[in-house]
Amino acid sequence: MDIKKHSHTGNEAGIPALPARCKACGGECVKHVDFMMGLPPEKMDILLQHSERLTLPKGAYLFHEGEHCDSVYVLHKGRVKLCAYDQNGQERIAGIFVKYETIWEGVLVPDSRYSASAVALTTVECCKLARQDIEAALHEPEVALRLLALLSKKLHDANRRNLVKGIADPKKRIAGLLLYRFRRQNGDTVTMQLEEMAGSLALRPETVSRKLKELERDGYVKKTGQSSIRILSPEKLMELVPY
Repeated sequence: MDIKKHSHTGNEAGIPALPARCKACGGECVKHVDFMMGLPPEKMDILLQHSERLTLPKGAYLFHEGEHCDSVYVLHKGRVKLCAYDQNGQERIAGIFVKYETIWEGVLVPDSRYSASAVALTTVECCKLARQDIEAALHEPEVALRLLALLSKKLHDANRRNLVKGIADPKKRIAGLLLYRFRRQNGDTVTMQLEEMAGSLALRPETVSRKLKELERDGYVKKTGQSSIRILSPEKLMELVPY
């Protein structure tokens, strides 16, 4: 699928030193990104030297499994899943990324390749940051510390996801996933399709559907749309999850 690239003009936010391709929003798009928040313009300029603003339709790939890792992606709109397939052809979802999150998978490892594919679940807008600019930015102590903090947080999140996947009881495993997603967002509604939950937890979609109905019947959650689940009581859900 085609990916649209935007040219950039203007600087309504008054942030100097941004390259022309990043001036359309005046740097607003990166103000909420963890490792860029509050960076001086000259340091942000290092990170954005060769950046591209992309628009992808639903179903488009940011990158494919097996390709060389050459970029970091910062999401500004939409949702992206990181997925791979096992020997039986079953999809396994390693993560779902949303607005303001950053997809780093393997880019700082020399000569590495992507271990999974990144697919747009909705229309997506993102910035693609070149690997060489990230490496150049690491020479700046302030940027390096921010990146270290962000990657440490990502490792913590990955460990949390693995703990959830290790829960034997499917109902408790789903409760753990809902809590994990709830804690990473604002608001009480988790947006996640049935197939996404199944792929994230290595469960069959019909099992997820049945256990969600049990959680709703017991007053833990309430489905408010095709892929929207409102958390009625995080405290009650926590009682189901062993950690």
